Amino acid sequence: MKNQNLSLSLIVCLVCALLFSCKKNPSAEEIARQKAEAIELAKEAAVSEYVSSLSTEAKISQIFLVNIEGNSKYSAVEQFNGKPLVPGGVLLFSYNISNDPLETYDYIKSIRDFYLQNDNPPPFVAVDQEGGYVNRLRNLTSPLVSQKMVADTLSLENAEKLYSSQARQMKNLGFHLNLAPVVEVETDENKDFLDTRSFGSLEKVLSYGKIAVEAYEKNGIATVLKHFPGNSNADPHVGLPKITFSDSEKEKYFTPFRKLLPLSSAILMSHAIMKPEITENDGNVEKYELPACFSTHWIQNTVKSEFGFSGLVFSDDIFMGALAKNGYPPEIASVKAIESGIDVIMLSEKKFGSVLEILSKKAGEDEKFSNELDRAVKNVIRFKIKFGILEMTENPVPENEIPAFKVQVKPDYAEFDLKKFDEDYKAGSL
Repeated sequence: MKNQNLSLSLIVCLVCALLFSCKKNPSAEEIARQKAEAIELAKEAAVSEYVSSLSTEAKISQIFLVNIEGNSKYSAVEQFNGKPLVPGGVLLFSYNISNDPLETYDYIKSIRDFYLQNDNPPPFVAVDQEGGYVNRLRNLTSPLVSQKMVADTLSLENAEKLYSSQARQMKNLGFHLNLAPVVEVETDENKDFLDTRSFGSLEKVLSYGKIAVEAYEKNGIATVLKHFPGNSNADPHVGLPKITFSDSEKEKYFTPFRKLLPLSSAILMSHAIMKPEITENDGNVEKYELPACFSTHWIQNTVKSEFGFSGLVFSDDIFMGALAKNGYPPEIASVKAIESGIDVIMLSEKKFGSVLEILSKKAGEDEKFSNELDRAVKNVIRFKIKFGILEMTENPVPENEIPAFKVQVKPDYAEFDLKKFDEDYKAGSL
């Protein structure tokens, strides 16, 4: 690990030297551009150094989003090498959440405290808060109706007020991420499954989806666009959705994600197998025969390359029946997810140690897989820096030198503000 850090530092130094010596008389604009590039390299070196400083289990744990127990004081449910094993992200359900906002805040703070006491990077705290019947905070925050009702009954201005107030309440409680909104267009092929979870038509998804994403993100809550590339009427909790589309239907599925991803922090891949009516004869027929969360075509070629998205890519729950009953038990699903470009593996189970061991063993045997695992972990760390869970500090240097950066736990933790929570609750009660 030390050699890796040394190499990264040397690379930054060499690149910086090349950048500043490539021209005898560079313009001021060229110097500024070169310095900005060198600074980004230095920041990336800091991220890599932080990742390499973590223990194997703490490092691999970063890629898991796992449900947890309790609603008053957090503790780990499993051990690894004699130490508490905790995931990089925690997903709260209704039974984790008190009806009292201060109690919920204290519970979430206890999660962070437990992580720090056991030398782990604090987690990001996530919740499914779409509205309607997918509303884990229904007894705590202001009323949040379904996306369908928002689009059918609220103006864009009132929708912005609704989602902004919801985001502020969530932020005050200690949440970082909302597994919402659903930005799939309602069709005959998915309306029975999605029910009221879609905004509806393409026009409504684009307008109300944009409002929802911007309202959450601007108020400090990361959004996760769901579920790419789509769903059918088959429930992925029990079966494997299959979607066949024509060229004329393609944009109906892809346009919302292409348009809204630049505003969002993350995307969630569905378990659907999705393919065109006529499979392309280009030697890659198999790319359309995999669930989307295992498909390099949908993740690497489409989301990352075609859409240009560099944020977090989530799998849907890999314990869902759609996978386990169709040849993808968790030990296979987790490996295929990382290989395809997933950054965060979501688990409905509370224990993930057995899956972590599988990934660790695979990384020790396969350098390419090890690199993919590092890629995912670094993306999670960047996300934690962006949302103030970790911070990147800068050592002051003379004006013409490139500063050194360091990633560390952000020491400050905001206190709960009951007065503001009540104000935001009232603002969201439209």
